[in-house]
Amino acid sequence: MKGCFVVYENEDEQFDIKCDLRPDVEDEVPELQSLLYSEIENTCNVLKALDKTSDEIKRKYFKKLLTLAQVGLVPENSAQPKMAMVALDKLKTEMLHIEGKRIKNQYMKRLGITAIILSAIFLGAMCILFYLLKSNVFCMLGYTWFGAMVGAWVSYGARKFQLEFEDMSLIEKDMLEPIIRLIYIGICSLIFELFLSCGFATITAGNITTEGIKSYEEIQILVGIICGLVESKMGIDFYKKANSVLEIGQEKE
Repeated sequence: MKGCFVVYENEDEQFDIKCDLRPDVEDEVPELQSLLYSEIENTCNVLKALDKTSDEIKRKYFKKLLTLAQVGLVPENSAQPKMAMVALDKLKTEMLHIEGKRIKNQYMKRLGITAIILSAIFLGAMCILFYLLKSNVFCMLGYTWFGAMVGAWVSYGARKFQLEFEDMSLIEKDMLEPIIRLIYIGICSLIFELFLSCGFATITAGNITTEGIKSYEEIQILVGIICGLVESKMGIDFYKKANSVLEIGQEKE
């Protein structure tokens, strides 16, 4: 197969590969080479996005990537895109095994430490408000917030049980920082707790009922944990619930 590209290292950007189409190529680029080109671009982007990986290790990955790109896209009469794809899959597996464990563990540590700090700050604020205003609602909100932080941490470990290659550059698809994610989940859990305590929503599961929420701290913590576990759906569900109530109110008018 004829190679359709000129592949070389980009001198203007670190760990970047330039794949220029040969000027003498008039026919459509073969599908295998097009696919290989796309995969190389994606892999290169993940490589550049690796955080806290030394330049020496990145250079090792980059050299392998550049070599297999040249093998699959460059030779004028003997390009080997199939062989290059096999080599690329092995390189991605190597990177995932070496870097994936570190990235996941670092993110879980960061998420956990942030959750502990936010819990301490919020619980402290609720204790002060309870002391000043003598209202049990602040205790309820504190327990719920704490449960949401625990649930969010467990949720990540469950959802990302095994990292994919692309997760190394974008560990969460919504691109939220841990502190923003946790604050969002915490606020959603408080809204849900208020929905339940005000009768705006009801739950019945086993011996747990909506009426028991105000009386039992364990249920308040459990509500928070559930909110943390289903973090991705909370905001959308609240929006739909509020929107349906407004629509009903407008129909009555």
